[in-house]
Amino acid sequence: RNSRLAQAVAAPTYEVTAPVTCWYFSYWSDVPSDALSVFVHNRRVIFAFPTNDNLFAIFMAWPAAELNEVRTNVEAAFMSVVRDIPALAALTADARRVERFYGATDLPNFFRKPFGPGWALVGDAGCHKDPYLALGICDALRDADYLVDALASGLSAGGDLEAALAGYEAQRNAASMEQFRQNLHLAQFKPMPPEAMVLRQKLRDRPADTQRFYLANQGMLPRETFFNPENMQRIMAA
Repeated sequence: RNSRLAQAVAAPTYEVTAPVTCWYFSYWSDVPSDALSVFVHNRRVIFAFPTNDNLFAIFMAWPAAELNEVRTNVEAAFMSVVRDIPALAALTADARRVERFYGATDLPNFFRKPFGPGWALVGDAGCHKDPYLALGICDALRDADYLVDALASGLSAGGDLEAALAGYEAQRNAASMEQFRQNLHLAQFKPMPPEAMVLRQKLRDRPADTQRFYLANQGMLPRETFFNPENMQRIMAA
């Protein structure tokens, strides 16, 4: 989001929304879990997961409007949420925090024009999203693939680099826009549309379909491999 290249070339932005969440995180030892857990509780979202060196990470978000209150005593605000969630409180009951709290509080949402004479952008530099759905890394890798293909086409004999890079932007936006808006909606802790709630209810006790649903939402599978009429009809009819 703070790309020096984007700033140097004054890359235009669009679909801009100010930060909607603020995040703090730290690391604990002696947590008896090797699983990823996600909690949404009282307008907070928490990711808890194992990481390097046998440590356990907990990332927590609040609405951006609460930032000033949270930052007055981050530890108290953080641990109050942990205690309010029985499963998370149990995980950390005998754990020891081994690092300070880190913050990520400047998290605007935007697209940038991702190319110009002699430069191109991928990942967060070209499209920055709230971390709510953790889309950034997968999107960055996908966009890099799109850019490589565009450069190969545009720089080949008889190629049109400007047109190829414009195609890269269109391809990126087509792949990102729906998720960008959905992520922004969820990060504001707004209710899911009724049809989305019904789909999640249908996915209960269906681990294979649930995995494919999340992989498609995270960009690790093409969305059309899950969100296609035949598959949706199969799931909703169950």
